[in-house]
Amino acid sequence: MTADALLADQPLTVEGASRRVVRRLAGVGVATLASVGLVLRLWALGRQPVNSDEAVVGLMARQILHGHTYAFYWGQHYGGVEPYVVAAFFALFGQSSFTLGIVPVVLDAVAALLVWRIGRRLFGPEVGVGAALLFWVWPEVYVWQSTLEYGFRWAALVLCLAALLVALRVVDPRPRPGALARSEWLALGVLAGLGWWATPEVVYYLLPAAVVVLVELVRRRVRARPVDVALAAAGAVLGALPWLWDNVPGFASLHLGVQPDPSVASHGNILRLHVLPMMLGLQLPVSGRFLVGTDAGMALEYAAVLAGVVWLVTLVRRRQALVLVVFTVAFPFLYALSPVTWYWQDGRYGVFFAPVAALLATSGACALAERLRALPGRRSPADRRAGAAVLAVLAGLGLTLAAVAQVAPFTPARADPARATWTTWHADPLAFLLPVARALEARGARRVYTGYWLAYTLTFESKGAVVASDALPAYVRYAPYLAAVRAAARPAWLFANPSAAHAAAVATGLSLVDPGCAAKTDRCLEPGELEAWLTAHRIAYRVLPLHAFLAVLVERRFDPAPMLAAYHVGPLPRH
Repeated sequence: MTADALLADQPLTVEGASRRVVRRLAGVGVATLASVGLVLRLWALGRQPVNSDEAVVGLMARQILHGHTYAFYWGQHYGGVEPYVVAAFFALFGQSSFTLGIVPVVLDAVAALLVWRIGRRLFGPEVGVGAALLFWVWPEVYVWQSTLEYGFRWAALVLCLAALLVALRVVDPRPRPGALARSEWLALGVLAGLGWWATPEVVYYLLPAAVVVLVELVRRRVRARPVDVALAAAGAVLGALPWLWDNVPGFASLHLGVQPDPSVASHGNILRLHVLPMMLGLQLPVSGRFLVGTDAGMALEYAAVLAGVVWLVTLVRRRQALVLVVFTVAFPFLYALSPVTWYWQDGRYGVFFAPVAALLATSGACALAERLRALPGRRSPADRRAGAAVLAVLAGLGLTLAAVAQVAPFTPARADPARATWTTWHADPLAFLLPVARALEARGARRVYTGYWLAYTLTFESKGAVVASDALPAYVRYAPYLAAVRAAARPAWLFANPSAAHAAAVATGLSLVDPGCAAKTDRCLEPGELEAWLTAHRIAYRVLPLHAFLAVLVERRFDPAPMLAAYHVGPLPRH
């Protein structure tokens, strides 16, 4: 080989080595960002007790492992699928509050992988990886929400994204073997049916997916034979079969009852004032306080909306990723029409927008970088896209970390000096209930009346050794538990200890743990009232202090309904 040939080959060798280094650094960066998101979630799991809404899912999973089946979350006609995933995790890793909380974390990770595949298919590899990482670390409200097991929403999100990905494969004009194409139609139907069983909120994704498929069918870019349509329909019925079985003939799932704020205009206003800035990582959950101040926060929100509109118009002109355009246009209307979206404090009803926000933000940043040709050095379009994706992810992570430094469960519990540290972490954040359960069991009080927010948590943590229920039927998720407590010969009543009420609130993360408590507008039963009633009716009892709690051990069974009515326990009348 001549010297000229060696010199000619040398730049290529250097460039190849440089690209290998860049790929390795990119791999390290992706792993680091993924680890940061995982650590934040694991950190939250060990710093927040499981509440009764979450414990219900664990109790359902435990019953499922014993051969029982349920279409929906106990006490309501919606919310399915996810308890069966929890049951599978319990079978593999054991039953604990930590295992319960890790399920939504894993489902969120699967959702991130699906975002990667969708972004790659719609825009390219840089957007796919960047959007997945952005979704994984931003905003803080959904990092936190992905540690809460409420029974259906994270499984529904996975099913939505999987259905969208399959729909994009269905409309892909590239030829595929007939068997593969038919399996895609069947998978699309099954995923849609399972998603509907999980929650009707999947309409956020099913509607744009259906619009895109129908448009491609009308344009004849995709052919659907009768067998394809039949497979999709059969798959949808099969996936939604538990929903159909429970609903026919009354379709109770479509009747959610009276809502505190059913106004469509009000829900739209809530979306604009709270949910949208929360989805953008600019507003903190619960308090609704802007991360950077109200004026600056609103300015950033309006700037993000304006940039989003410009990018959506650009996508329409390019005829690219139209499924995201349809989703974004339809989302505010569907959100406003939903009867339950009046509740905004934890952002749960906006979670379905999070993957699309990540895809739009990352793809928009990459497209902008492609147009900026005045960058220093000679960079390829792929390099500019990758750089823009990195900046988008870092910006989202910066917002998340800024929020993490200000909100629970990440920040120390300032109200309790014993737990006011940045390093406090518990593998079982419900361990404070074990001494209570053991003390009750030792005294033969295995059936307990207590407040809703403590009842199912106590039952779950004691692994069934103690069965607890609220005394008010209106606050009972699972009637057999209430029946068991009512039938007990020596039931116990569990309260927050009045002399240590603050300690009970800190331990449980709740201020409402007494019987009859489920909302701030409730009139709760007090231990002194129960003792006065028992004394007046000559029913023997014993008082047992249990650290932050107080148990009243009753020596015989009695009907609590007259007592609760006499003290007006339950929801206070509205004026």
